[in-house]
Amino acid sequence: MRSIKQLRPLSACEGAQKGRCSMSLELLSETSSEDTRSRSVAEAQVIAANVDFYRHIAAKYDSSERYLFDTLLQRSIEQDLTKIGSCFGSVGRTPSCLECGGGTGNLTLKMCARGWKVTVVDVSEEMLTSLRAKALAKGFTPTLIAAPIERFLDEVEETYDLVAFSGVLHHLYSYASVVERASLHVCPGGFFYSNLDPVVPRRLLRARCFDSVDIALGKLSHDPLDVVPGVWRRMRKLFLPHDVMFNRPVVSPGDIAEYHARSGVDDLEIINQLRKAGFVMLDHFRYPSGRTRISRWVNKRIRALELFKIIAQREPAKT
Repeated sequence: MRSIKQLRPLSACEGAQKGRCSMSLELLSETSSEDTRSRSVAEAQVIAANVDFYRHIAAKYDSSERYLFDTLLQRSIEQDLTKIGSCFGSVGRTPSCLECGGGTGNLTLKMCARGWKVTVVDVSEEMLTSLRAKALAKGFTPTLIAAPIERFLDEVEETYDLVAFSGVLHHLYSYASVVERASLHVCPGGFFYSNLDPVVPRRLLRARCFDSVDIALGKLSHDPLDVVPGVWRRMRKLFLPHDVMFNRPVVSPGDIAEYHARSGVDDLEIINQLRKAGFVMLDHFRYPSGRTRISRWVNKRIRALELFKIIAQREPAKT
């Protein structure tokens, strides 16, 4: 895997004449710089937490993540890619795809199987190692890059026929900023695709109660060795003060890595962003989540927690 070069730091008043900033501009710059530094520190900590989080769970990820065994969900993803691929006939070349946060390859391998040229960026080298082994076993050769997607999007200039996220946005400190930057890398006529992220809950208390039960059932079904440690982690949170920066008790890297898992991702905000960037919505769908059949059955009726998917196409270049 190739490395990502370091970004050049920007000066606070880049382009301004030396010594000519007014007092008001200096104060504004100082405030803005302080806010920027705070956001940068928080974002860096979320990225580091994701590195640690996946270092610990990479070995068991494919056996513990329930969505990998959900036949209906996997079929739906295949149908989404078929819908997108049906528009690639006019490209006249092998479609190029960027998967942001590819993990162990659930979406990557489906794209490779269609003969598409795929670049995968993920913050976890351990997850990419698993993906590489599975890809080689199938004869696929996607380009794998170990880097934070925030850094990658700022570094590269390439555009792609498809930019995809799969269960990634809720792991990002500022998903809105990442979506905005990712949209710039979709070529005219290309597609933005996102799936498997939680919607902002309509009723927070109901959502949190259901989530606690759902996690417990999921652990019992798919990761029984973590049941006791998981209960202990939750008990410890009851007595810990909230972290000042993240406004939550922090016991393990997962508490920060899955940054928006409980608060959800605002899918309507993402849709508005994409429309402003010149995209047309082809599909926007919300569906109930659940780590087991029982919890999914219950959630279909109470809609305590939902996931969403978005398929959007950038308007073709005008001739």
